Amino acid sequence: MKIRPLHFNLTTLVTLLAATPLVLLTSGFLTRSQATNSLPTAQWILDRYVKVSGERANLVKHTSVTIRGRYQNPGDKVDATTVSYSTKDGISVQMFQLPDGRHGSAGFDGHIGWNIGLDGKVSIQTGDIALTMARDADMYYHLHVMKYFKSLEVVGIEIFNGLPCYHLKGVNNWNQPNEQFYEKENGLLVAYKFNTAWRGGNGAADAIFEDYKPFDGILFATKTTGHDGNDMDISYIDSVTWDDVPASAVELPPAVKAKLAETSRW
Repeated sequence: MKIRPLHFNLTTLVTLLAATPLVLLTSGFLTRSQATNSLPTAQWILDRYVKVSGERANLVKHTSVTIRGRYQNPGDKVDATTVSYSTKDGISVQMFQLPDGRHGSAGFDGHIGWNIGLDGKVSIQTGDIALTMARDADMYYHLHVMKYFKSLEVVGIEIFNGLPCYHLKGVNNWNQPNEQFYEKENGLLVAYKFNTAWRGGNGAADAIFEDYKPFDGILFATKTTGHDGNDMDISYIDSVTWDDVPASAVELPPAVKAKLAETSRW
């Protein structure tokens, strides 16, 4: 049974200044777009996002984050509790536990990625998969999205999940296609589209972000629905706390250290 790591790094983070009405924050952007009657640039959309979200002003105040939630895979009848730790240094650990007590984990230590399955088997991830995990471990991702892309352009306005969205399409630094959808009216992130075949997945995939709730002035998409081919899973966020991740929480597990020593990668 495969459980996808929690969608975090603030890749699933959709933030918003809770104290300021959204219409006031976005009205200037809408006026600009309507006045020019043309598509904005990708950088303008990304900058708009971090401004209306409050990430630019608030996210950098924090050096780590803990997210607790749940993971469900209806097809496999999986319902797990999850906890994710991320730090400013690009280190992350995600853990899950099933009702029967079985558990597993995944992480990125700044250099390599790793997974521990329900059976205790350790897998070490390098190359392009490690680059993907490094991006997902970046809690400041939205502040420098273009750092991870060779190209990213606005290709149109499309309806996605019932919402008019700016559609961004590009190629990341490890040559994989990636699409992003931001709601036209308020600038919030609606979805990503990508392909998982290169890393052993089913092919066409997406992640849809919904149910925004504020945590310390930052609004998270507390429901992320993922599709990978015909498979579907749902991740929920129940709580978010800041600057409380001890070094011990993101240390390499003994089993991973042993695997790295065995393969002479550590």
